[in-house]
Order: sequence, then C-alpha cells, then structure tokens
Amino acid sequence: MRSTIHPSLLAVLVLALAPLAGCAGADGAAPAIAGPPPPETAFGQDCASLPGDGPGSLASMGALPVLDAIDQAKDLTQLSALVKTAKAKDIFDSMDNVTVFAPNDAAFAKLTDDQKKALTTQQGAGDLVRKLIVVRDLRRADLQGKQYNSLQGAVLDATGKDDDLRVGGARLLCGSIKTTNARLELLDQVPAFG
Repeated sequence: MRSTIHPSLLAVLVLALAPLAGCAGADGAAPAIAGPPPPETAFGQDCASLPGDGPGSLASMGALPVLDAIDQAKDLTQLSALVKTAKAKDIFDSMDNVTVFAPNDAAFAKLTDDQKKALTTQQGAGDLVRKLIVVRDLRRADLQGKQYNSLQGAVLDATGKDDDLRVGGARLLCGSIKTTNARLELLDQVPAFG
C-alpha cells in the first residue's frame, strides 16, 4: 500500500529543517565566528607603582582619552609638557585605536643637553611626539620581534620577550594601559628610532 504525505505536513517539515541548512561546516560542526579579541589587562613590573585609585590609576586613565590620561599621570609630566610645546592636542584628540609610547620623567632626564634643547621648539617637540605614536592598537604579543612605523615615519623596533620587552631599546615598564582612544605604553627611556 502506497503511503502519502499531506502537502501541509510536507511544508511544516521543510520549514523546520530550513534553519539547519548551511549552518554546519563540511565536518558537521558549526563554523567559528571571529569576535573581538579579549580585553588585555595592563602588565609590567612597574604597573604596581601606579596609584590604586584616583588620578593616575588604571581605572581613572581607562575612562579618559589618552592625552587626559597622560596629563594626570604623576610620572608623565615631561611628556605632557612636550605635547603642549608641540601644540599637538588636535593630533591626540583625533586618534582612535592607536598606541602611544610614553617615556617617563626619568627618561627625559637622561637626554643630553642638546637633545633637551631641541625639544623646546615646536618643531622638535612635534617630531618626537609623532615618533611616539603608532597607528595600531598594539598588544603584548605585538611587542615581541616586530617593527612598526610611527606616525612621523620613523621605525620602532619591538624586541625582547616575557618580562623584558623593549621598544627602541627602552624597557617597557607598564604596558597595555587602556584609555578610551589609545593604548599607553610606559618606557624608561626615550626610544631610539630607525
């Protein structure tokens, strides 16, 4: 005896199976969906020396644009002054998802008198400020054995591994400090540029 399927029941079966079509890969598994990378917390031996809360803390800087974060960090007063000399506020305000390498005050103190004098002019300060910015959101894994062009066009060499990461020969003191528009990397020297 020949069995028949009522047309309305056939329609229900087709509709029920339709969402399954194309969802599985060749091996029957659902294809992976690439999402944003997980957030990366600040790292480095000197991160612990930052304030636990209030101005200059990781939480406070994370809620601010990068230039405001630099302005409130107690150990970045020379970099803050450099940006003002360069009249580079507009550069920082227009950026998003970039990395700013930030020499601390002790780093600027290590410069020669001639180097310090060059940074007192708008052009000299502006050149250095643009050398310290890479138009990429660099994470810890990106700072090992790589080269990057800065906003000014100079080359930055990222070397080292584990807890001894260096950028242009400068040691990374505290990295991946997230601000609302950039990632901040604190350095113990003004890096050397290629």
